[in-house]
Order: sequence, then C-alpha cells, then structure tokens
Amino acid sequence: MWQDILTIHPNCKEDFFNFDEFPGNAGSLIACAGLSILRTEYKIGKAEKNSVNNEQTTPLANVHYLLATKSGQGKITLPNKEVILKENSIAIMPAGTPFIYELNGEHWEMCWLLLHDCASYQFVHQLNADVFTSSDAQKLYQTMSLMREFNHSGGYYEADIILRLVEVLLYQIEQTLDNNSTLTEQQLKFHSLMRRAAKQLQLPWSVTTLAEQMHISEPHFFRLCKKETGMTPIKLLTQYRLDYACYLLKYTNYNLEQIAFTIGYADAASFSHRFKQNFKLSPGRWRNSIPS
Repeated sequence: MWQDILTIHPNCKEDFFNFDEFPGNAGSLIACAGLSILRTEYKIGKAEKNSVNNEQTTPLANVHYLLATKSGQGKITLPNKEVILKENSIAIMPAGTPFIYELNGEHWEMCWLLLHDCASYQFVHQLNADVFTSSDAQKLYQTMSLMREFNHSGGYYEADIILRLVEVLLYQIEQTLDNNSTLTEQQLKFHSLMRRAAKQLQLPWSVTTLAEQMHISEPHFFRLCKKETGMTPIKLLTQYRLDYACYLLKYTNYNLEQIAFTIGYADAASFSHRFKQNFKLSPGRWRNSIPS
C-alpha cells in the first residue's frame, strides 16, 4: 500500500520505555512503548509489504499497535477508512495492518504500545483494525505516566513499584483488548486462562487441568487451543516456559535449579534437556553467549 513513514518535528516530545530493562517479564510481551506530546508535525506509517520483493519492510512488522489518546487530536488512516483520534480514543492495529497515524491539530497527547506478536497476543489477529472510545485510554496513559515518574527515581522501593505498575499495565492491556474483542465467551475464557497459566508456570499445568478449568473435555480443549494459537496445549506451555527461562537466564543470577522450579520443571536436568532440544545449546552456554 504505502511505504514506511517516520516524520517527527523537533517540537514533539516522546518518552520511550524499554521493558527489557524493567523488572518482570513484560519485555517478552511489549516490544516498545512511549508517552508522546506532539506538536507541529508528526506522522508514522507502516507499509504492509514491499511492492518490489513482497517482503516485510520493517523490523517491527511482527507487532500489534495500540494507541490511546489522552487529549488533543490525531488521525489514523487504515486501508478502508480514515478516523479522527480524539480524547479517550483507542486504536488497535493487529500485526501486518498497514496504517498511517499523524497529528491532526495543534497538539496530540497520547501513549502507544507495540505488542509482540506472541502466543499471548495471538488472538489479536482476530480483531479488526479499528478505533473506539473508552476510559481505558486514560488508565493506560496514567499508568505509563507513573512508570515514567518512578523509573530511575532512586527510591528504595523503586524496583517493587515499577514491577507492580508493569503488572497493572499488562492487566489494562488485556482488558482493553478484550473489551474490543469480537471473540466468543469461550474464546475469551480460553485466552484469559492461558495468560494466567503463563503467569503461574510453576504450577503443574496439563491438558487435563486446563480443560477442567474451562469445564470442557480434553479433546475439545486440544482443538480449541490448536485453533486459537496454532499450537497444541503442551507446545504452547513449553513455549511460555522457555521464553521465561530465557528472560531469567539473561536478567537474573538464578541457577538452573531455581529457574527449573520457577518455570515448572521438576529439576535442572529436565529443564536443561528441554532447553537444549529447543535452542541447540545448554542453558549455561546460552547464558554465556549473551553479549555483556
């Protein structure tokens, strides 16, 4: 459709959030985020595919976009329509959606989040790229404002406060996406359950226990999981566990026994075997290969 666009006037002010540097595991869910106060000129556009070689043209092609307007006015152009972004508006663009969003007036104050196209947000592909009005916009902006305030504040409880704010933000994102969802009650219940499982990996999750949580048969749960995520329940749980293991290996000093317990493996040997099967490296060698 259109080529990637990045036009930001010096009058624009943006604060960026790197969730890989925050406590918790939000970096595996949020690729990048920011608070923006925009003036004079601001335009961001993402091409769907390169017209020459039919390939994705941006390294952020595999992210879902979520914009929440606090005040002022912006404008978003989607393949089939153009919408004005006013106070309390929320725009959702699933990964692969071509769009342009830009300042439309004297100022536009908003927050934006780029969500990884991961198993936890697989259901976003079933949402239509759209704009709707919700008080969730103010909640998202307020939480991110608090994160900005407490980040690098140097206070004794800074890490604990940031961790709790990140947890609140992730919950607000889930609520925002669910509120705009056209999924059935069963689909919503499934995705809510799997997000809970991803946060409690130390529990002995199995197809049996997951199916019981939803009050459906194991074959029915298996088919539902395959339809919603493209993976079997066990493969999905394994991906959750190994993704979090990579985070712990990279950002903590946990030994292999501690990591194994945290992500739900009986011992370090079982964890190491599964990790090596997936990454072709032992957890220790993988950790040592990370650039310092």
